[in-house]
Amino acid sequence: MAPMPASRPFPDPYLLEYSAEHLKYEFDMFSWLGRVCGNATVQIGAPTAADATRLNNVLIESFAVHIRNVIDFLYIDTPQPTDVVAADFLPAGAWGKIRPPISVTLEAARKRANKEIAHLTTSRIAGGPPEKGWDFSGLTSEVRPLLQLFVANALGTRCSGAVADAIQ
Repeated sequence: MAPMPASRPFPDPYLLEYSAEHLKYEFDMFSWLGRVCGNATVQIGAPTAADATRLNNVLIESFAVHIRNVIDFLYIDTPQPTDVVAADFLPAGAWGKIRPPISVTLEAARKRANKEIAHLTTSRIAGGPPEKGWDFSGLTSEVRPLLQLFVANALGTRCSGAVADAIQ
């Protein structure tokens, strides 16, 4: 990969290479985890029931990390110097004009991933109440059109065609 530029804005060749590797990976993992975690018939092989629970938790936590990354990618308007966001791949100002406002559901998912996965806080949901579950299918279904909107409007000089293949 070309060396990372020292500051924003990122040059088109850098974003093109970045997207082929990192955006493709992020979108693929998010989509795949949404399908796997949202499918009750998926069986996880493990030597013990406790290990199966741990593996299930790993998948749930991975989904939370990836949905948080994708939501931030789509909705951060003031990125840090090294953050790569959706707006980088479109003409200046275009993404903010075509992207819908963040929904209450996506904002809650981002906040929840921050509180329950990325930090040890008292905001973690204790026990096993229904609200502790993640709506994998619903969240995936809500994000997919946003990713498709992004891919449909991203400049071909900045976003690899391989990114669209990762949105399933």
